[in-house]
Amino acid sequence: MEPIAPPVLGDKALINEAELRAYSPKQVRPETIKHIHFIGVAGTGMGTLAGMLKTSGYRVTGSDQGIYPPMSDQLKAWEIETMTGFDPKHLNPAPDLVIVGNACRPSNPEVQYAVEQGIPCTSMPRAIHDFFLADRHSIVIAGTHGKTTTTALTGWLLESAGLKPGVFIGGVSKNFNGSFRLPEGKYFVIEGDEYDSALFDKVPKFIHYAPTYAVLTSVEFDHADIYDNIDQVKAAFLELMKRLTKDGQLWVCNDYPHGLDVAKTTKAPVTTYAASGMPELRATNIRLSEEHVAFDVYKNERKVANFRSPMFGQYNVANALAAIGVALALDISPEEIQKGLDTFEGIKRRQEIYARVGELIVIDDFAHHPTAIKVTSAAIRERFPNRRIWGIFEPRSNTARRNYFQELLPKSFDACDRVLLGWPFHFDKMEEEERLDIHKVIQDLKDQGKDAVAFPEVDQIVDYVTAKARPNDVILIMSNGGFGGIHRKITEALATRFQEK
Repeated sequence: MEPIAPPVLGDKALINEAELRAYSPKQVRPETIKHIHFIGVAGTGMGTLAGMLKTSGYRVTGSDQGIYPPMSDQLKAWEIETMTGFDPKHLNPAPDLVIVGNACRPSNPEVQYAVEQGIPCTSMPRAIHDFFLADRHSIVIAGTHGKTTTTALTGWLLESAGLKPGVFIGGVSKNFNGSFRLPEGKYFVIEGDEYDSALFDKVPKFIHYAPTYAVLTSVEFDHADIYDNIDQVKAAFLELMKRLTKDGQLWVCNDYPHGLDVAKTTKAPVTTYAASGMPELRATNIRLSEEHVAFDVYKNERKVANFRSPMFGQYNVANALAAIGVALALDISPEEIQKGLDTFEGIKRRQEIYARVGELIVIDDFAHHPTAIKVTSAAIRERFPNRRIWGIFEPRSNTARRNYFQELLPKSFDACDRVLLGWPFHFDKMEEEERLDIHKVIQDLKDQGKDAVAFPEVDQIVDYVTAKARPNDVILIMSNGGFGGIHRKITEALATRFQEK
């Protein structure tokens, strides 16, 4: 790594962001690194990268304010030494490199100490590039929705075809038994997030991933804590488009106008795809069964093949189309693609059947945006057309608990028969004028004829469901967090009730 002179701090108590940005190293030279320390190791992406580097042979340590399952279990399995809290002593003796998570602030004592001591620091996405992407063809899967599933499926299609790709996923892949696969071949499939990289690296993470190929699943407003409007979100994706060259390729979903606008700016060849309409790569003749979704794929007027996928919902057909498009471009045959689809086991917390209580089914899903809620519940309705479906949602993300989607959120539960809402996460820490009006959401749902209730406590939701559930119901729980352990609590309470009968 090129030596970087640390800023002169003088008597200041805190390091400001401008100084930290100036301190960020230009590039990591992996051959010079032995010991890497993570500040904020328990985040999904940070923990995954820690596991990759440990598995690659580096000494890895990490600290975080709280380290909980499932990441704590993963870090333990990788034999990564972790420390609770942030303390300069965690960096003594000094590591060769510090990777700073994007949740860390300038006041973090480990960040301050690293800068004061001249210990090289970098961001998570920059480290991913420098350690794993520099000499490979990067396939970046980006977009507001569907990128985790599309990344996992694309990676698995390449793996199933024998290409031995690197894979980095923002979720837990059942096929890879985790969130990553170390690369052996020339391709690396990576989930590209538009969130910022670090306090000294204020660019979207995907900017660092140097895409050869890219998929743009969707562009909608999200991440209200760092973006003020859709134009700012589009500006982030426009930067990704600049990184594609005429020798690369982009696949963009035809269902999202903002995505199509962004795609017009790239120099790379562009292929539109969707499960409806007339894009260049499209699915037609979609057929449902209890086990899979079957469809025919056409590229322009030429039929490519018939495929079947284990993932339900029209949006998942679109996700499959994106992965199929990438695989075809890499000369993977339709027969090999179907083998990958047949053996794809999915992602944890994506339409995942959490438990069965007799005939009753509890499903866990990560949906936290109105569009994701709408398409996920519609997919569950497709899969279970003759059952009563409960939609239980926790407004937890920085966008969902704000009033930006005040009017749109009540329209997202069309496929649900009953709707229960939890209280928005950390509501008391938000400015009142920004808060989602949960009572108005419930009233709007009732005006649509929905049976809808909101509860401030998880245990109240559990009691309500337990009292009113029927043996054939489907309980769809949607949150991007733990939702107070509601999945286990509901399952145990329903098991007790129906066993007593």
